[in-house]
Amino acid sequence: MTDPTMPMPEQPTYPSQPPAHPAAPTPPTSAHPDGALPAAAARRSNARAWAVGGVALVIALCCGGAVVGAVTSDDAEPGAGASSSTSTTPSSATPTTAAPTTAATTAVPATTAPTTTAAEPTTAPPTPKPKVLKGRGDDVVRIKELSELSVIKFTCKCSSNTILKSDGDGLLVNEIGSYSGKRWINLEDGSLTTQFEVEASGSWTLTIGTVDQMATKALTGKATGKGDDVLVVGGDATAAKITHSRGSSNFVVHAYSLETGEGGLVVNEIGGYSGVRPLQAPALVQVTADGNWTIAPA
Repeated sequence: MTDPTMPMPEQPTYPSQPPAHPAAPTPPTSAHPDGALPAAAARRSNARAWAVGGVALVIALCCGGAVVGAVTSDDAEPGAGASSSTSTTPSSATPTTAAPTTAATTAVPATTAPTTTAAEPTTAPPTPKPKVLKGRGDDVVRIKELSELSVIKFTCKCSSNTILKSDGDGLLVNEIGSYSGKRWINLEDGSLTTQFEVEASGSWTLTIGTVDQMATKALTGKATGKGDDVLVVGGDATAAKITHSRGSSNFVVHAYSLETGEGGLVVNEIGGYSGVRPLQAPALVQVTADGNWTIAPA
């Protein structure tokens, strides 16, 4: 029997159902499938990109980078959940010491700024434009000594004998009446041009430039033209079919291999011509003609 005057001890209350035992937090089940499928998809897209071409490959790589970012963000979510569940413990305050490291890393890019300015001097200076000289009648044109192979174009609206000479290469043009054509200079060692001698009855124009600027480009190895010309003939042929028609004076072709530097006289005829001659392409070719001519791989 209990004494009614004595206070009854407080009885603990129990829930109607026993509490569930705490379980270790599990990452969302969607993280693993999402992390696995994009990687497989990226591999498939890369395989397709190799088959389709470079453009598709760039797109696949860009998309692949996005997928990797998505997978990384999904993997980071379980870590974030774990840190939030332990934030109530005193030990969770220690990660605040990571702030100074962030400040240290943000200061690093400041030291890399000078490297971007150092790359500016690597820009090559622009190539000078071809030099254009004009005159009328006989003249002596002095120029600065040219130290490399060059190409000149001479045009004269003349009615009598037209002559152009170089103190380095000798006679370049000898025609009667109007003339327009290209010649190379400074091809041989020691034949550097310092002046030109012009004999003309009318107005003339002399243009001097590099091979890249002045030579006629025939990158496929096939070229057609009329009169004097300087060509860069492309391709990999070892012989060429050469023709000359509607001409009555000298037809001369010189060619030098751009790979070995070897070459010389290929054709030297008067009037019409048709034949196959050795010509190692790619090559620098000079044609002397008063008619129509063709050069094609053979």
